[in-house]
Amino acid sequence: MTGVASMVAGLGGGTVATFVVPASLRSKLLGATTRLTGVVSALVIGVALFLGDGILGFVPASLVGGGILIFAGLGMLDEGLVKSRKRLPWSEYGIILLIFIAILSFGLIEGVGVGMLATLVFFAVRLSRVDPIASQFTAHERESNKTRPVPDLAILLEEGERVQAYQLRGYLFFGSVCPLADHLRQSLSGASHPTCLILDFSAVSGFDFSAVNVLSRFLQTAHAAGVRVALSALSEGLRTGFEHNLPPAAYAELLVEPDADRALERCEDIVIAEWRTNVDMADERRASLMEHTVDDLERYLERQIDFENLLEELRPWLNSRQYAAGEALVGPDAPQEGLQLLLAGRASGYDSAGTRLFQCGPGDAIWPMGASDQKAASVVADDSCQTMVLTPADLGWLEQHEERLTFKLYRYLFAGRLQSGSGAEQ
Repeated sequence: MTGVASMVAGLGGGTVATFVVPASLRSKLLGATTRLTGVVSALVIGVALFLGDGILGFVPASLVGGGILIFAGLGMLDEGLVKSRKRLPWSEYGIILLIFIAILSFGLIEGVGVGMLATLVFFAVRLSRVDPIASQFTAHERESNKTRPVPDLAILLEEGERVQAYQLRGYLFFGSVCPLADHLRQSLSGASHPTCLILDFSAVSGFDFSAVNVLSRFLQTAHAAGVRVALSALSEGLRTGFEHNLPPAAYAELLVEPDADRALERCEDIVIAEWRTNVDMADERRASLMEHTVDDLERYLERQIDFENLLEELRPWLNSRQYAAGEALVGPDAPQEGLQLLLAGRASGYDSAGTRLFQCGPGDAIWPMGASDQKAASVVADDSCQTMVLTPADLGWLEQHEERLTFKLYRYLFAGRLQSGSGAEQ
């Protein structure tokens, strides 16, 4: 109807027809939602064609001025102050009341300013109630991707609670960091205080100066208590802030790592080294540790024996390869020679972002890119490595002519994958 009215009005030189929203809202508020309202409005406007603006002389000025203002004001109060109470919680409705009182007492601009200030304070209070700790774990609950000998794994199983890790999240400011620092201080004051503490900033979106100041004071407390602190995924701003707010001795003791896995590895090394050098440790504890590792050691030795026997049978089809530290065994720039069986050294697999996914040692298998369900974008030698390569052509020949040996190879690889979970065989 509006479009048709615009076309007709255009033929007579009139203006484009549009909806009159305020008048429609007033009609709805007054309950005048019949077609008669539109007809009467059109007749009143049409009278102006014959009487001109003289008709306004019959309308009292007080009705035009004060009446419309009072009606509009009461409508705004009803909509913004009365009906909003049913839609908003008390905390947000209180801000509306505060704005209303400020406008009545001081003025519109002052009321808007008070409302903005109250909203900012309310937002800061709500944000401070968000727990900045996304997750926490110990080295007993989660291990790093580094491959370790059986005795070291047993030490971590027994002493892993001495490594506590916290993954932080969100925006860090004074209101959220103060409860976090208090919680961390309580963990230091307990009877079983940690040897090493990890703070992971990978999920932190930002920070302010007050957060850096509070965390710096906690880091000084940890340094005084003899607790090593590892910081992972630090932004350049956080690193600079800690460097400027910490004494040189305390800053030098910090362990700064690119990701949580590397930080966990460093803390595991500290716990293992402390266990080995603890002169106060009783002999029965060491004996108990050896007792718990006997079964694991037997399984490890059996797997190494199986690995050596397998290599002996596969030797006619294997080719030896040597890799220097830092050289890629698997990757875009590395030759895709085939399945590699690691004889000596250690190598780590990384994703495309450079995060370490696993570490493999002697007896592990390293597949070329695209083979099996390999998820690593590259595998790089951590130190000097020696591998034995089985090319795809030789593997295909074995599958056709040496079924027993092929089955033995696949059984070894499958058993190693089950044992290592998401280790090198992935």
